[in-house]
Amino acid sequence: MEINEIKSCFNKIGKWSGSHRRGLLIGGILGFSLTAAYLLSRKKRANASPIPDEPNLTMERYVFEIPTDKGPVQAVVESGGECYSVNLDGRYVGSMWRDEQRGMQWNTLDEELTPYLWDVSSQISEAFSRKGFPSILKGAYPQILLTDWKSSETLKVVISDETDLEVFSTFLKDEIINLVDFEEHLDLMVKKSGNAYFIIVGIN
Repeated sequence: MEINEIKSCFNKIGKWSGSHRRGLLIGGILGFSLTAAYLLSRKKRANASPIPDEPNLTMERYVFEIPTDKGPVQAVVESGGECYSVNLDGRYVGSMWRDEQRGMQWNTLDEELTPYLWDVSSQISEAFSRKGFPSILKGAYPQILLTDWKSSETLKVVISDETDLEVFSTFLKDEIINLVDFEEHLDLMVKKSGNAYFIIVGIN
């Protein structure tokens, strides 16, 4: 009796699945697609870094402004071994190095860089002091849009709107000591543009 009931049940299931084959196929495809999308989104979140564009603290990189006949321009200087490549307003203008035959003074063979050699080299020479620290700071952290001295001991640091202020400030507190090569006290007033809220990161 029970065997006949089981057979009858399977027959009904077979007839139902036969008449609803298209629906089952569409449902299976939809279920697979949703599962795959969910797994991919979890993988992306797991691989996402809390600080986008994390700094390379092992590479020398400086960002600062120098005066020109057409007004101040942004200089980005990056090390490549003993040579330093120089970009002015996003355009490569040449490379420079310390010349042993000239008493370790900076030198270049690029005519386009020559007029700016003194301004660039003087900024680099001050980079490890408190006064020149913004050039190292902006060079290490692409999240920083600009810096502005509020006093001799307070530097305003403006970060991009896309950057989480709390996360970035915590990260900065932990890592900033790796960039500091001066003994004087300095307060970084970290904030976003157009927002009054800020976080102080103390140095020394």
